[in-house]
Amino acid sequence: MVLTGSAGIGKSHLLREAIDEARRMGLAVAKRAAFELDRAAPFITLASALQQVEPSTSTFGWVAEAGENQYQTLDRLSAALEDFVADQPLAVAIDDAQWTDEFSALAVRELVTSLASSPVRWVFVRRPLREGTPGQQLVERLIREGTPEIVLGRLDEAAVAELCSRAVGATVDNTVLALAAGCDGNPLQLEQLMRALLTTGQLLVRDGLATVVGDQLPSSFIMVVEQTMSGLSVETRRMIEAASVLHGRFTVDMLARLLGTRPAALLPSIFEATGAKVLVDEGDGLAFGHDLVRQAVYGTLGGVAKALYHREAAVIGREEDRSPVEVAEHLLRSGRSTREAVTMLREAALDVAPAAPSTAADLMVRALDVLGADEPDRPELVADTVHLLASAGRLEKAQRLGETALHAGLAPPTEAALLLGLAEAFKHAGRNRSAVEYAARGLSYPDVSEAMRARLWAVRAHAHFYSGDLADTDHSGGHAYASAMAAEEYGAAVFGLTARSLAALAEGRLDDALAYATEATDIADGIRGEAAHWHPRIWLGDALAALDRFDDASATFRRGREESDRLGTAWSTPLWHYYNAALLAASGRLDEAVAETDAGVEVAENLAAYALAVPLLAGLARLAVLRDETAAARAFVDRMRRWMADGITTAPEDAIWAEGVLQEATTGPGAALQTLAGIYDAMPDRSLLIVQDPGAAATLVRIALHAGDPERAEVVVTTARKLALRNPTVRAHAAALAHAEGVLRRDPGRLRAAISAYRDTRRLLALAAALEDAADVTPDPTEARKLLEEAQAIVSECGAERARRRLERRLGPRSPSSRRRTPYWRGSPGPSSEWRFWWQTDEATGKSPVTCSSHGILSTATCGRYSSNSASTTAPHSLD
Repeated sequence: MVLTGSAGIGKSHLLREAIDEARRMGLAVAKRAAFELDRAAPFITLASALQQVEPSTSTFGWVAEAGENQYQTLDRLSAALEDFVADQPLAVAIDDAQWTDEFSALAVRELVTSLASSPVRWVFVRRPLREGTPGQQLVERLIREGTPEIVLGRLDEAAVAELCSRAVGATVDNTVLALAAGCDGNPLQLEQLMRALLTTGQLLVRDGLATVVGDQLPSSFIMVVEQTMSGLSVETRRMIEAASVLHGRFTVDMLARLLGTRPAALLPSIFEATGAKVLVDEGDGLAFGHDLVRQAVYGTLGGVAKALYHREAAVIGREEDRSPVEVAEHLLRSGRSTREAVTMLREAALDVAPAAPSTAADLMVRALDVLGADEPDRPELVADTVHLLASAGRLEKAQRLGETALHAGLAPPTEAALLLGLAEAFKHAGRNRSAVEYAARGLSYPDVSEAMRARLWAVRAHAHFYSGDLADTDHSGGHAYASAMAAEEYGAAVFGLTARSLAALAEGRLDDALAYATEATDIADGIRGEAAHWHPRIWLGDALAALDRFDDASATFRRGREESDRLGTAWSTPLWHYYNAALLAASGRLDEAVAETDAGVEVAENLAAYALAVPLLAGLARLAVLRDETAAARAFVDRMRRWMADGITTAPEDAIWAEGVLQEATTGPGAALQTLAGIYDAMPDRSLLIVQDPGAAATLVRIALHAGDPERAEVVVTTARKLALRNPTVRAHAAALAHAEGVLRRDPGRLRAAISAYRDTRRLLALAAALEDAADVTPDPTEARKLLEEAQAIVSECGAERARRRLERRLGPRSPSSRRRTPYWRGSPGPSSEWRFWWQTDEATGKSPVTCSSHGILSTATCGRYSSNSASTTAPHSLD
């Protein structure tokens, strides 16, 4: 649940009531009021709430020492919460959620989904802000996804009268209500107003009726606070004024040091301030009753007093090892030590960047704002800021800041570093054409270091691939490798080799693709460090899958994913989901592929990695068509297109192929052919679609023939032949050629050859398609029926509902049962049955998706999705 309202409207009061009710109902409660400085301390918001859970427990004691590996932390936390709520339901309440730190926001997004079926309830209280903080974005997303929101409005006249009466202990007359009307129905301001009138003697109570007297009445909230302060002693006012420079909760010791006195000497003033409700006792410290009160007090301080208090607070903060951001803010507000403050902000930004890149970027922008335009450190600071902004997905600001710096004129090495940052950022954001341009500009400088050139060539190579230029991909990848090895810049060598692997794969040179990816993996394993962070096993597994080495590919993805979790390289997570889902789909395991792809989309969107969300959404669309869920497929394509409208580019084998198969299923082959024209016309030079999905060759031939374009059908057969000849040991490509030729020429012999070859692979849906096509040209009705029945058994087992329903119509009323059952094909069923066994066993014993994922076959998020998606069935597949 989300509670939304303006400052002082009563959100926190309502939250306290909700927490008390939760306790009465027997729920454990974890609560935390977030502060603005939380944003600079990754995980502090959620970790602090869980560490203070009531009743107390040691279950979450470890979170204070959680490492930088976000996904290991999230998996461990999800498991800990599952274990905890098995004994007692839990309510997690976050006040001022708009200040939630970035890592906590990411964790909450994941946990709300993964624990949806567990007895955990979340309550978020927020004040809307103009700036898009991580906490604000989290709450907005939860609301969009269906979390109920309660918006607290202003009190009406009757409520205002009741609140005033309760505050003064008497019925209020029209003089009080007329003055209260200036508070615009804000409960905090009304309470402060009534308290100020009582303190200053401006409220007369006679015979149970309260009347305002006097002519110096407050006309604003600041004046209300001033009047409240005027009724306090001089020592208490001075203490409150000093405290106003401190944000959030503060200790009595720190306040005493700020005032240059002993903590015990402040006790009378503390009692007076808490009695007036200006300060509140937080148990282990003090805080203002509301930040609006603190701001009002702070606003009354003169410039000299503010500077002195902030200067002393900075000294104390350094000595007490407080947050560098907090110390830097005190330094900046003191009017001195700007350079020291900038250094502290920069160090803090680099420290939090791995877990909270958006927060780190904000800190760097803050540092730039106070650094002079002519400072010698500014260009390097700009380059770091551009990189962080881009890493956080804030591309427009990154580009604007970077281009401004470039136009100002920089030394060539600095300018090249800035261009590299822009190129890498735009590449990872899917803006590949811009990435190519930035990399080319960086490479144009003759005096750039070899290491820098290697990185520029590598990012250019990958950007060229997704822009459709295979020759430049291979060329740039080769230059990246040569420069990198000469400069010992091994990360760029790995990245350049993986680009060459992609180009070779797209051209059908599968052995070359495997060789490049293998060398990249060997370098990463041998050198470690940054080279390992590029995760070449992503592309090694892809090459192995293209060679029909499914077991090796699966093992490669599993090992790569484990290494990614260990290193904490979150950027790679959507790619592991994407390629593993492709392997599952190729094996006909559609339910598992959907769960894996759906998990990948969520992770990509949580990371703001929208360039990676696009191919995953395309995968969901293709899977939805196979499952005869065309409305869902259309929705996925629409989401994909919305991201692409912002300039994201992706391989046509993802986006265009998804649209084409959807159109073929809904509109017809003519519309599909028009959409797929670019894929046809890129053949035979670019054959990536058939490399990754050999069964697509026959589909492309069929679409072209039905649309009246036999020439394009011939091009597809030519491409399949080139692939088969180039890769004679890969049975799937021999099958694809025979299948495509059989459909084009209606040749029963070639189709029987395709069936035989597909039986040597695990590509079940391609086998089913070949069986159906063979039935179309088989003159013997009995034999044709046998082929159709086997095809029906396969698609039923795989969950390919569109094909199953079509075959059921063709077979007529004597159609055999279409319950899923194990069809006949050569070879083992692969890890699917192993995963099903563990899933069924864990479900039967009541174990969680976290336990399921520990078997190492699918991720926690994927297991959770499969479990929830299959809740209405006794098992994910019936294997009878």
